[in-house]
Order: sequence, then C-alpha cells, then structure tokens
Amino acid sequence: DSGMMGGSDSHEFMVLSQSGEDTVFISSDGAYAANAERAVFDKGTPPAEEPGQLEEVYTPNCKTIAEVANFLGVPQTRTVKAVFFIAENEKEDFIFVVIRGDLPVNEVKLSNALGGLSFRPATEEEIEAVGAVPGYATPIGLNKDLGDGRKLIIIADDSAVNFPNLVSGANKAEYHLKNTNANRDYQPDIVADIALAQDGDKCLGNEATFELHRGIEVGHCFKLGMRYSKPVGLKYLDENGKAQIPVMGSYGIGVGRLMAAVVEQHHDDNGIIWPESIAPFDLHVVSLAKRPDDEVGQQGEALYQKLQQAGFDVLYDDRKESPGVKFSDADLIGIPWRITISARSLKNGGVEVKRRRDADAEIVPVDQLVGFLKTKRS
Repeated sequence: DSGMMGGSDSHEFMVLSQSGEDTVFISSDGAYAANAERAVFDKGTPPAEEPGQLEEVYTPNCKTIAEVANFLGVPQTRTVKAVFFIAENEKEDFIFVVIRGDLPVNEVKLSNALGGLSFRPATEEEIEAVGAVPGYATPIGLNKDLGDGRKLIIIADDSAVNFPNLVSGANKAEYHLKNTNANRDYQPDIVADIALAQDGDKCLGNEATFELHRGIEVGHCFKLGMRYSKPVGLKYLDENGKAQIPVMGSYGIGVGRLMAAVVEQHHDDNGIIWPESIAPFDLHVVSLAKRPDDEVGQQGEALYQKLQQAGFDVLYDDRKESPGVKFSDADLIGIPWRITISARSLKNGGVEVKRRRDADAEIVPVDQLVGFLKTKRS
C-alpha cells in the first residue's frame, strides 16, 4: 500500500527474515507473492442454491461465529459476521462491515475501499445507538440515515455477497437469522475484497496455497502519475518545445533496513559476517603490539599504510586491549578479512590472515599479502 502519498502499482521489495515486521504470503508454486495488505486469494466457489426464506432461530449463549456455527451445525463459511468502525471524518459516519464468518477483516483493504478513509473501532454504546446488537448484529432493517447528515455505510466483502443463504445476527439477543442474502435482505453501499489472507489459503486460478513468511521491507516504488505535478502547475518543455506535465513516481530504498536485513542473513553466534560487496571495510588489521614503538607496532602501522595505498579500505585496531578482546570485537564487527600482526606471526614468516566466515587462518608473507588478498577477493 502506498499510504498517504497515494499512487498506484505499488511494489515492495522484501528480504525474508523471521524478525521482519511485515507479513508476506508466497504461493507454494512460487508464482505469486504479496504482503498481507494486498494479498488476494480464492474464497471458494459459492454453492448453486436458490435464496431461502429468511428464518429467525433461537441461539442461546451464541455470540461468536464458532459458537453459532457449532450450535446450528453449519460450517463457518455459511455465516456472516459484523464488524463496526467509526469514520474519522467530519460527520463520524458509522461503518458497518459484513464479511463471511471465517474471514478476518483487512483494515488496509477496507480503508482503500472507502477511498483512503481513516477509522477507529466502534464502542458498544455506538453500536447500540444505530440499532445493532453487539454479538447478534445484522445490517437488515437498519436506517442508513443517522441524522444531522451522518450516515451508516454498509460495506460488504465479496464473499458475503457471492455466497447465498448465510447465517447472520438478528439484532436481537440470543437470536440469529438463517438464509440471509445480500441485495435481497439488505443493500451494501460498497462491495469489495476486504478480507485478510491467512496461511494455507488457496491461490486464485490454481491449486497452489499461501505460505506465510516474515519479511523486512528494504525498498518501495509506486506510480504517482500527475497527482502532485498537475495541481502545482509543474511543467517542462519536450523536444518539440511544447509544455508537458511530468509523470511522477516514488522510489525508496531503506538503507537502514537493508543493513538490518543483511545482518539477519549473514551472521553467526559471534557477530556479523559482512558480504564483501557491501562491507564497511575490506580488511580489519589487528595489531598485537605491546607498545606502539616496538617492532610489531611499527610494522603494523607500515602494513596499515601499505594496504591503504594498495586500494583497500582498512580498519586498524591498535588499541591497548588484550588479544581476546580484539579478536572478539573483530568477529562482532564482521569485516570480511582479519589480518593479525604479532610477534608470533612475524616469527612464523608473515601475518595471520583469516576470512571471517572461515574457521582456519594462514600465515602469508608481508611482501605477498597484497597479491594474495587481491587474488582471494576477486
């Protein structure tokens, strides 16, 4: 959903991650993917039935869809439920949502169906004020004119309209109505897909099913058309010198989110494992000098300068910390290559080179280090 900016043809770019803030549905055949705000699904084939006679039935202590369906011996797909909201507009119109009993309401789809209108849940007192009975509500027989220009808006999910002979409330405590039919018993003001997809729902047009995932949104693009350029009179001259109104689009990359997604997918128990293509540094040089002016300290500084001159981005750790602290911090930060210079490594003929994702290290002569790294990183 493109939100307050408006627009159309919205596409989000997701990185799948269990810690993601978005719910993403991907079809089992991989042909369809959408977030929960937009996912459409197969709600089943309506039975071929003639509309039955409206019948009021006694349903003691049955306020929920599950209780009603169990008491009457019908599947929840043969029931409808009512969900109530108050529009956050000048008149605070009452929004009466009718949806099949087994389906939850998708509030983003609902807002879009209402032209981007914002709303809040209705209180029990507000529900009773329009003549509906909480737990036993139906739009049948309600007055849509609430006075002072305020309206009761009935918006029905297409499932509640396409399926015949559904059980609904009766606006009477302990009673429900059998064989309710939209357009015969009540007139929806709006019919739209306002249902929230769920794990295992069937895809439209084939036998594939939805699989639920979590995702981190790292990019978002959508078309704005002339929504903003036309009202402000923005124009440019085309190749023929004729004034034209620009067609706009919105293209966003979440840099911070992208970093979080990378860390989620590239880490171990010790810290980050940056991919070389996006690592903040190429190399992490760790000096285990006891003093800055001893041999290790001097060679470490010279190595740092040499690697920079060779074109590498280098993070240099010459802190007065123990080797354990430095190695632990190096793993936590996760630069792709760690180069350790110490008295022992110099005695063994060079420096210790370790790739962050590998367990083992090797000694490389200092004069061969640049060539070694360029070969390994290519």
